[in-house]
Amino acid sequence: MAGVWFTLIPMMREFDLDAHFNYLRMTPDSFDWLLQRVEFAITKQSFRRETISAGERLAVTLRYLASGDSQASLSYAFRISDVTVSRIVVETTAAIWFALKDTVFEPLNEDFWRRKSSEFESMWNFPMCVGAMDGKHYFGQKFPMMGSECYNYKFGNSLILFAISDAKYKFIMVDVGSRGRESDGGVFHRSDFGKLFVNRQLCLPPAVFNSEIKCELPYVFLGDAAFPADQHLLRPFDQAPVEVEEMVFNYRLSRARRVIENAFGILAARFRILRSNIIASETLAQNIILACVALHNLHLLREDSIPPRQRIYLPPGYADIYKSNGKFKKGRWRNEHKETARSIFNKLVTQEIPNADVGKAEEVREKFMELFVTEPLPWQCEELPTRF
Repeated sequence: MAGVWFTLIPMMREFDLDAHFNYLRMTPDSFDWLLQRVEFAITKQSFRRETISAGERLAVTLRYLASGDSQASLSYAFRISDVTVSRIVVETTAAIWFALKDTVFEPLNEDFWRRKSSEFESMWNFPMCVGAMDGKHYFGQKFPMMGSECYNYKFGNSLILFAISDAKYKFIMVDVGSRGRESDGGVFHRSDFGKLFVNRQLCLPPAVFNSEIKCELPYVFLGDAAFPADQHLLRPFDQAPVEVEEMVFNYRLSRARRVIENAFGILAARFRILRSNIIASETLAQNIILACVALHNLHLLREDSIPPRQRIYLPPGYADIYKSNGKFKKGRWRNEHKETARSIFNKLVTQEIPNADVGKAEEVREKFMELFVTEPLPWQCEELPTRF
C-alpha cells in the first residue's frame, strides 16, 4: 500500500494549502525551495532496488519535527520501516541545518547590529538594544555514554538551547552544546556567543551620544538577573525595587525582552517535537533542535517581505502584542503550547564575567533608567504595580 507521500500529501498540495502547511510546516513553494538545497545531500543511489526519493525523505523529517510523532507512527504513515525512518531523520536534520545555517544567520558586523537596534526601537520602544537572550531545556532520554552529565535534578535529562532573538522573533545566534547538568554560569561562558561577548569580538558599533540625557549610550543586549553584569548587557533591578524610576526601567526591559520568550514559544508551537521527550542520541537531538531553529528563521525571513495577513507561519495575533494604549494581549501560540520549555536563567545565581566592571554596568543601567523617565511612554506608569 502507498503511504501519505503518494496519497495524502499530493492531495493537500493541490487542494488544501493550509492542511499542507499544518502537516509539514511548509507551503508547497517553501518545500520545493528547501528540497532544492538539501536534495544532493539526501539522495540515495541504488542499482538493486528502487530508493526513497529525496522529496519523501524531506517530508518524513518535516512531519517528524512538526508533529512530534514517534518514528513508529511515521513508519505506518509513510509505509517504510522504522529503521529507515530513523536513518532518514538522522541524515536529513543534519542536511537541513548545513544547508540553511549560512542563509538564516547573518554575519555579525556593525551594520547588522545597527539594523537590529533600529527594529527594537521602532517595535519595542527600547533604543540601543540589539538582542534579547535566554536559554531553554529540551528533554530527552538518557544519552548513551553520558552518565549523569545531561541530568538536571529539576528537569531530568536535557540539552540546553541558549539563544539570542531579534525584535522580530528571529534567532540571531544559538548554541546547543550544553548539557542539562552543566552549571548555569557554564552555559553562558561555554557558548560561542558568550566567548565572543567576553572577548569583545561581536563587532558592536561604538556608543552613541543621546541628546536627551546628554551622554553616550552603548549598544546592549537584554537579559535577566542571572546574567553577568556588563556594560553591554542590561539586567533588571532585582529584590523588588521600591523606586518608581527602577520600576519603570524594569517594565521597559521586560516589555522588550518578551521577544525571546515568544521566539522559544513559537518555535515549540510550530515544531512539536520540542514539546515531548526527544528519543535520540545526543548528536541527533542537537541536530533536531538546530534544524527546527533553522526552519523557524527561514519562515520568518521568507514572510518578512509579504503583508502580515498573508503570512501563515506567523500570522497577526500569533505572537504577543502590545496595543496602542500599552495593553498586553497574549499571542495564540500560548493556547497551542501552554507548557513552554522551562527557562534555565530564571531566578538563578548571578553569573559573573572575569574582570567585569560591575560599576560600569550599573552606570549604564542608570543612564537607560534616566532616558526612560525623561522620554516616557504615555502609558508606562499605568503598567506599574498598583501601589504606585
